[in-house]
Amino acid sequence: MTDERAPPLAAWAALAGALGRAATVADAAAIRAQAVALPLPPNPKGHELPLDVLAAYSPADRRAHLLAQYGPALEALAAAALCRHLRAVIADPAVGAPDAVTTAEALAALLARHGDARTPLRARVDEVVSALVDSARQSTDHLRVLLDTPDGPDLRSIAFDLLRIEAVRWVLEILGHQSGLASLSEHARRLSRLTLMRSAETIRAFISKPDLLTLYDNVAVVSQTDHLLTVALRLLDALRDGEEERTAFVIAEDEAALRAFGKTLNALANLLARIAGKAAGRTDVTPSLAVSALEQLTLLHQFCARLGSSKPPEFAMLEQVLRHHAHAIAARFHSVLAENPAPPPPGPAPSPPNDGDQQPLAVQARALANLLACVGAAQKNT
Repeated sequence: MTDERAPPLAAWAALAGALGRAATVADAAAIRAQAVALPLPPNPKGHELPLDVLAAYSPADRRAHLLAQYGPALEALAAAALCRHLRAVIADPAVGAPDAVTTAEALAALLARHGDARTPLRARVDEVVSALVDSARQSTDHLRVLLDTPDGPDLRSIAFDLLRIEAVRWVLEILGHQSGLASLSEHARRLSRLTLMRSAETIRAFISKPDLLTLYDNVAVVSQTDHLLTVALRLLDALRDGEEERTAFVIAEDEAALRAFGKTLNALANLLARIAGKAAGRTDVTPSLAVSALEQLTLLHQFCARLGSSKPPEFAMLEQVLRHHAHAIAARFHSVLAENPAPPPPGPAPSPPNDGDQQPLAVQARALANLLACVGAAQKNT
């Protein structure tokens, strides 16, 4: 039965977090005031140093003294509840305060009092970390199974899963749990590599046989720029942080997956440019064909631009290719219009078309203008 008079868990977490961050005499005074308000009695075995004495201590020694004062009682009262809450709030943030980061910071402060010693608290935290890593593994394993199905990759679910893993990684980093971090890193990077490989397969199917079915699957991949970006940035971050062990003569798996995907996007850009170029300025082709190609080229450029400056060379090359194609398509569009000017409509001037009744060339021109604006803005920023 819960004691309704007991302070809420958020108050215990706030005090533990303050202990972990304490550096100044003012921090010490605030912590002692918090402890009195809870109330949390100081360690009876310790001696409470006056604030003017603490002023002569280094920040680390002040923090150690405060942890010795209040850590034992705080750990006895709140550690088990904080561990349970950490699992619950990561699974469902709606369970309430404290949030996952605040909870992890509180536990990290309590762990710091023991150093590297194997204590019951350390064992309890290890148990929580194992459960979090196992839950992430089950989730990524399920998504990897789905990647083997004939359907296109579910980029939305994969991106959300990667973001959930990153949230757990942040918590484990606060807790200083290196083995858990390494395990989560491997899960996330493997899922990201497989996702890029599966996405590339879908795109290559369209390149080798550009029919309506493969076009639909290809658009389903390319249109999810935000989710693709989440996947690719996970691998770029891993390369930047050296998460994968590298050798002098073998390219890292993460880098290989990114570069292979970039090569596939270059091939796709060339195909889309041919489609858009052949349809440019013409009214005798299906309007949606040209517009779809132009919109996909725009999405490819947005994807490249948002990867940042550390992207592999295949993506920098893709940006150059896209700029070249955009200007070539625009030149073709104006050339065809000059050779075949559209006759004025008979009778009075028509009213502006509705969204569902737009002139084919006007829709095509708008999509081309968006592409030119995209590559032009990116060029100004380089």
